[in-house]
Amino acid sequence: MPLASPPEFSVDQVRRLWLSRQQLLTLPAPRLTRPRFVKLLESTGGLQVDSVNVLDRAHYLTLWSRFGEYRRALVDRWIYRDQVAYEYWGHEASILPIAHLPCGLRRMKRFPPLRWQQAAYWSRYDTSEESKRRVMRLIKQHGPLMSSDFELSPNDQRRDVLGWGSLLPKEDKRSLQLLWHAGKLAIVGRRNFHKQYDLASRHYPKPKAATLNQYLDSWLHLGLSGCGIASEKHLQNYITGPNLTAPERAAVLERALKRRTIVQVRVDGFSEPFYALPEHLEGLDRLAEPTGLTLICPFDSLLWQRLRAEQLLDFRYRVEIYVPAKKREFGYYVLPILYNGQFVGRLDPKLHRETGELEIRSVHWEPHFRPSRAFRRQLDGKLNELASFVGASAVRCPPS
Repeated sequence: MPLASPPEFSVDQVRRLWLSRQQLLTLPAPRLTRPRFVKLLESTGGLQVDSVNVLDRAHYLTLWSRFGEYRRALVDRWIYRDQVAYEYWGHEASILPIAHLPCGLRRMKRFPPLRWQQAAYWSRYDTSEESKRRVMRLIKQHGPLMSSDFELSPNDQRRDVLGWGSLLPKEDKRSLQLLWHAGKLAIVGRRNFHKQYDLASRHYPKPKAATLNQYLDSWLHLGLSGCGIASEKHLQNYITGPNLTAPERAAVLERALKRRTIVQVRVDGFSEPFYALPEHLEGLDRLAEPTGLTLICPFDSLLWQRLRAEQLLDFRYRVEIYVPAKKREFGYYVLPILYNGQFVGRLDPKLHRETGELEIRSVHWEPHFRPSRAFRRQLDGKLNELASFVGASAVRCPPS
């Protein structure tokens, strides 16, 4: 009997499932509640945390894109007090669902990853055992501490510069970060976004760590959870904890196909195989048309895999924060405009906190899009909503 050929799906079906998994299919979503917060984390794989604060922190903006205005203090309480989530390494530094902790514990046991040890910066970034012992001793004695609670050590007299041009942080600050990666410390709160560290044994629940295969398989299952239907290329770097080599990715895919925890499918216009979790294909034909308008944070999980955005949404996006100003194509902190399931433009905002003004420095439309009056009214409403969320009292747009 001939083998059945893999089921085939259109790019439109793949897009709809992707937007549904990202909770961006129908906008705005219902108001943010604790169960919806957990559902988003478990569906997408987490919220990226980033220090850039042009408008607001990345994880707050990512939630706003879906749910509109909400109280940030509620989100902080759910993470740090209620412990429905925790801070660790997912795509990059991320807010992860607490259900992910067994995989986090396995990564902690394997820290530092071989790739980090082989990197040119590692010998300069790693810290002395003396510094690590000092950090652990003081936190054990005094409870949660921040980097500012530690003074410069003798080893800080020589301030090396890292390869990307930034000063090497002081040794004890690096020890805090390394001990967090290794699972000795946990981030238990933030004060003005500065991390507060405590002993992990006083904060984390105590589930059993995932097996090595479960940890490696999480790269695939978390990636497919967030993407819906994806090729291997579309899964690369969506999750970087774990960050697999090509042979490891091949072994994970082969293992999952043999166990039938995933299925192979075809997508119109693509020659390479795509994959999906079987449960995500149920009801795929009943997914609604994408509707609504929102602005997407540069560090949103929808943009974690840039090749995927180019191939499925016809949208090329690069973060230009580290590009010299004269060489930027669109701006410093550009927000893509998602409208009815398509990227139709991008704008470059700047919050002037001293004057309470949200300035839109430029707007660029995609070649295929011509904004209608109805669209402009929606965009005006969304910009006013963003201004309210970030504490601005006025919006200033370019004349055009």
